Amino acid sequence: MYSEELLLSDLNGIEAEIIIAKLKSYGIPVLKKSKGTGEIMEIYTGVNLYGIDIYVPSDMLDLAKELLKPVDEEEY
Repeated sequence: MYSEELLLSDLNGIEAEIIIAKLKSYGIPVLKKSKGTGEIMEIYTGVNLYGIDIYVPSDMLDLAKELLKPVDEEEY
């Protein structure tokens, strides 16, 4: 069993889903946690006002951070 590390916090639903999809496409397991009653509010209203936190396995944290870094356009 692994321990999880916080990767990002206070994301909205769309941001969280995009990041989760990218990480999963590279084989990184992701745990999505809503704060407070955010998940219930999102079901009823479509909006999570409390934010979403994303956790990844501690041994994959550096890789996940590297994958989410912005690409420098001048490198092309």
